[in-house]
Amino acid sequence: MGVNRKKSARASSSAKIMASKNSDGSYNLPWKSVFFVELPLHGAHENHSLSSEVAGFSQRVNYDVKREFKEMEAMGVKDIDILRAFIAKATKNICSNGVQPPLNSRAFDPPDKDIYNILQAAKKARESGNDEDKLTETLNTYCLRDPENKYIYRPANRATGVKFLFMSQEKWQKDLLEIYGDVILIDSTFNTTDKRNQYLFLVVVRTRLDYQVVAQFLVENQDSATISEALNILKTWNPFLKPKFVVSDYAEAIHNAAKECFDDPQILLCSFHREKAWTDWMRTHDHGFSDDEQQNILTLLRQAANASSTEETKCHLEAITRTGPWQRSQQLRHWLRSRWLYSAKIWALSYRRKAPPFLNSNNGVESLNAGVKGTLKKAGTGRKSFSKLVTLFHGKFLEKKKRKHREESIRMTSAYRKYAADIPEWLHNRPPRFVRRMMRTLEVASEYPQHKVLCISSRDFCVQSQNGEGHYSVQFPSRTQPLDETETCDCPFSVKNRFPCKHLLAVCAGYGIRLQPLRIMKSLHERGRTDSCF
Repeated sequence: MGVNRKKSARASSSAKIMASKNSDGSYNLPWKSVFFVELPLHGAHENHSLSSEVAGFSQRVNYDVKREFKEMEAMGVKDIDILRAFIAKATKNICSNGVQPPLNSRAFDPPDKDIYNILQAAKKARESGNDEDKLTETLNTYCLRDPENKYIYRPANRATGVKFLFMSQEKWQKDLLEIYGDVILIDSTFNTTDKRNQYLFLVVVRTRLDYQVVAQFLVENQDSATISEALNILKTWNPFLKPKFVVSDYAEAIHNAAKECFDDPQILLCSFHREKAWTDWMRTHDHGFSDDEQQNILTLLRQAANASSTEETKCHLEAITRTGPWQRSQQLRHWLRSRWLYSAKIWALSYRRKAPPFLNSNNGVESLNAGVKGTLKKAGTGRKSFSKLVTLFHGKFLEKKKRKHREESIRMTSAYRKYAADIPEWLHNRPPRFVRRMMRTLEVASEYPQHKVLCISSRDFCVQSQNGEGHYSVQFPSRTQPLDETETCDCPFSVKNRFPCKHLLAVCAGYGIRLQPLRIMKSLHERGRTDSCF
């Protein structure tokens, strides 16, 4: 009977299941979830307290909290105080039932040591594995971002003599180089990777607003052949590149490479590095010069550098050869002959009258180098793997520079904000600092005594200085002359800065001459063309 009852029950269940079958083959069956929880008896907790105050500190860090820490670490957030503030806000979303954890909960408010250990473990897991594979993944992502991005990666092969090379250029960098590439600045920064024989070179241009990196390459040597190879690749990527001026520190390898790769550019030495080289050498104790002798030689060198004519430069250099230190010190004679006396064309201002005035200093490139250092420093101390360097340089440093330049370019346009009616047209869409300076000059020019302005011809004027101690020649090009010919004045301010000065603007105000915006746009220092790369 028992067996029959069991069979009957099973048959009844089967009949109910078949009856609940739908036409599409599915079943409508009742179901319920049952959870079984097994807890130890109170007496099993002999070695620790069960009080909520004590038990909170013995918890493990919550899984969701740990995941948030790892995600923040991957984004570059390392500051524990910032992470703690973020987690305090994120905990409200993690605890969606509205019940917030107690203040002593280690699961949701871990101590600094726990957070540090989580960050280190996440960093180790992220940086483990083959650096080549990570680099390949990084470069693939980098190219997917824009197919016109360029890069070359060539690992070193000691067996075949192939040297390491990495070079890259993003599309927006290429566009800036096309606009401002008549003047390029080349500088090598410090060794930035865990390979001690790799050096980062930056190719830089001066835009209307700031200095921007337009290409970068990492090499293991700093000789002319290595730099020439990289510059030739840059020419292949940018067929339009024909710089008129190449600026660097006193690095003969860069000078020789630039002469070899480009069509007769004028090589210039940054005034900042020139002054530093002079001061450091003269003040070296082993060279044996007194303070007066140091000051005398440095004064003559500076006078030669800032002379208004090449004849004056040569005169000051000849004066050095008649000094006591020159007659006495063979070291000084060798240093000056090998580096300075016969290379005045690259460092004396009298030889660079047609060069843009900002080339007198390389401080803009130095600030870029400092920016690279700062980016790497924020990512942690110590040398970086190659893939890490590429990620930080492109993902952090270049993106920040690009974003800032784009924002400032938009802010200075009339599309962003209409210009005031008293600002002339030739000052529209110019950098704010330049506009403010020119407005002050216009104000001074409007009050300039017109009896001190003498018209010689329709394009030539003579303007007496306000103190009456000198006269300056102001010339206006005819409309048939090339746009490279701009309005000029031979006063020191205009010669140094290439800006319209108060004498030129006083002529415009007195004789109703309107400056030609296209000629102002053509100026090397304040380019009027829009940065269309953005």
